[in-house]
Amino acid sequence: MSTSANGQPQFSFLRYADNVRSGADQPDVREGEGGGILHALVSLSVSPEQIREAQRALQRIKPGAKINGPVVFRSGKFGLVSSFKDPDGKLSTKVVGIGNAPILDGEKAAVSMQLTKQGAKILWESFHTAAPDISFSFEMDMTGYRSPQRAVIEANFDQIYEHQAFGAGVASTYLAAEIKAAFDDLKRQGAIKLTQVGENEKLEALVTTAYNKIADMMFSPLGGTGTPSLESLTAGSGGQGSLLDRATTMLQQNRQDARTENARIRAENEKARKEAQQAKAQRMAAEASRTPVSEPAQPAPVPERTETDRPTATADTPPHLVGNHPFGPRRGDPDEADVQSEKQQEVSVPSFSVVAAFEMKKVHQQGIFKVDLNKYTTDHLTLRFDENIGDLRQFLDKPEVFRSVNLDDPLFRQREIAVSLDGLNGPDFGKYVNFVSVQMRKTHAQGAVTTDEVRIDRANYNKEGNNFKLLYGWKDDNDRRRWAEFEYRPVWSFFGGGTVEENWQKWSSNGISVKPPYTRRLVDIQGDPKTATDTGMRAVTVRIFYELAGKPQVKQVTLNVSKGQLSELVEFMAPPDKTDYEYEIVWQLKGNRTVSSGRKTASTGTLFIDELPAD
Repeated sequence: MSTSANGQPQFSFLRYADNVRSGADQPDVREGEGGGILHALVSLSVSPEQIREAQRALQRIKPGAKINGPVVFRSGKFGLVSSFKDPDGKLSTKVVGIGNAPILDGEKAAVSMQLTKQGAKILWESFHTAAPDISFSFEMDMTGYRSPQRAVIEANFDQIYEHQAFGAGVASTYLAAEIKAAFDDLKRQGAIKLTQVGENEKLEALVTTAYNKIADMMFSPLGGTGTPSLESLTAGSGGQGSLLDRATTMLQQNRQDARTENARIRAENEKARKEAQQAKAQRMAAEASRTPVSEPAQPAPVPERTETDRPTATADTPPHLVGNHPFGPRRGDPDEADVQSEKQQEVSVPSFSVVAAFEMKKVHQQGIFKVDLNKYTTDHLTLRFDENIGDLRQFLDKPEVFRSVNLDDPLFRQREIAVSLDGLNGPDFGKYVNFVSVQMRKTHAQGAVTTDEVRIDRANYNKEGNNFKLLYGWKDDNDRRRWAEFEYRPVWSFFGGGTVEENWQKWSSNGISVKPPYTRRLVDIQGDPKTATDTGMRAVTVRIFYELAGKPQVKQVTLNVSKGQLSELVEFMAPPDKTDYEYEIVWQLKGNRTVSSGRKTASTGTLFIDELPAD
């Protein structure tokens, strides 16, 4: 939880009541309508004590090593998890909010949730406990390079697109966990193959790399960010449930799977413990029978061991060293200490399901796709961690944190509209966006117009934690429904001087999620080291050409063949409906000769650069 300069949590919980009048022919209404709004800021930070603890841990692993600095996350998602009553009246854990997570040390991000009257009541009582029933869950993506592995990924896209999970096509949205579940099924069917030579200890990491490569070719983040809009969070599409409902279902399934697996592990550990105790008792009895009772003070002579004295290790009794006895260390009969050292570790019960959302690309891949991982390969990892919102009982009497209001007095009524950016993080400012101005106008019942505007740039984005507000008041707006209606439009200023002024949009919600008219595109540059070396390549330069708000832009990367660097990701911005881009490849050959592909057009997410153009 983020805190202000005075140590107060940047958090608010508003309970509101709205009086309801009963009709003449209706019984008295004993309780009005209402609900609640929860808003919280979270920050990503590392304390000096945590750094010192990490330094101490590092010294135990590698004496003399030091921490140079942080590895910056590529992106991240975070959400709120709490318990609410289901239709059967039982409390069930649900995902109630999703947003972009902060990715830099000290950066903040905001999340809000609107509660029903019943939800507000339950959560209010929960805040009177030391650990309220609401938690933050983070899923952070970290980009890096996989070391060369003697493995090949092979994917049959014709079979993959026929899978029942992807039958809905472009109109469907997918959670990352749903994609992984489908890929697991396709791997069992043989549509996705991973051929490995050598040890098996890194198989899980190789499977993750394979899935990431295939998913990058088939899907793009929903809305360019992977964070669902407010509408898609609660609305279903294509016969599917809402993303929040599906995330909740996967959360419950993952928890059940983890509990079942832990029950199996506990049973096997208990069985191994009992077998070890029994073996130990038998060994002690055998030793006692060899030692004369009348001579307890004289140690028995240690006979020489022969190969016939050594038990043979089998699949049921793997060879390992155990404790002392007259024949010295023996293989094959574990004691309880060894069982504890080899005790299977229980899996952690997940408190959150993967919430990044994706949509299928319009351009479908075809045929067989192969990637040789025997080179440094770009990849990303998803790291998950969770934290309870914390004990807030000391703030229950502070109205700036917890507040209860009655909305029945219109004279003092005002409306704050929360504004947040969807699809941008702090580093995007100055890299792609100079600023965005969000303009609001409210036409009141008698024709008066209220205007307001917020400007969001990198400085105040980091300072305010992506939490901005527009405001208008009550001016003879007796129709409450119409009073909630207003208009807004974003005006974008992009890097390079381009400007995009969007149209006015009618809105009535108390929150505006603004996303840029351009989305991130990723092109995976790939090359085969052997082919590149055989053709005499020294270096390869790739340029990606695109436009941002009408201004031409170029992204360029240079790959060094001699160092085995033949994999790179290029990121740029493009309109959501534009699938193609222009590129140029320049090969530098032996003798300082250069060959250019010329400017070409492509639409795939992977660009292969190891084939020289024909003369």
